[in-house]
Amino acid sequence: MHRTSPVLVLAALLSLASLAWAGGPVTGDIKAFIVTQTDGEEQVIEASETEPGQLMEFRIVFTNNGEESVTGIRVVDPIPENTTFVADSHSSDVRADFEVSIDGGESFEAEPVVRIETREDGTQSRVVVPPADYTHVRWLASEALGAEGGQHSFAYRVSVD
Repeated sequence: MHRTSPVLVLAALLSLASLAWAGGPVTGDIKAFIVTQTDGEEQVIEASETEPGQLMEFRIVFTNNGEESVTGIRVVDPIPENTTFVADSHSSDVRADFEVSIDGGESFEAEPVVRIETREDGTQSRVVVPPADYTHVRWLASEALGAEGGQHSFAYRVSVD
């Protein structure tokens, strides 16, 4: 069995650190869940340990406890080791641009990531980079995080390798 990675907590702390300069006492929470199907209905339970083949969902929630709204919310989270991002599994409760990285968080682009590959004969083809190559996810919120308890929620899913 694999335990939930401590990298997840670090990612949440790094995201919080990037908000601190924006002003306002913003707090964050990240939780890991196991997603299963029972009688055709999806069940989501908080994870303490994981096993290969399981589907996980990570939920990141930021709360603004300050008296002023905070703009420019940018959430970056590394895809945990021994997991694979599930394509098109991201969500947020606010308008936000979603992007992924395939280079350790150095650059981000919209999903699916596409590259042009040149064959030996000189012809080119469009190649979709598989989600297994994604290293990070990022949301750029278009909406301000409201004052006095305002929240933004973000989520994505991975499969456990």
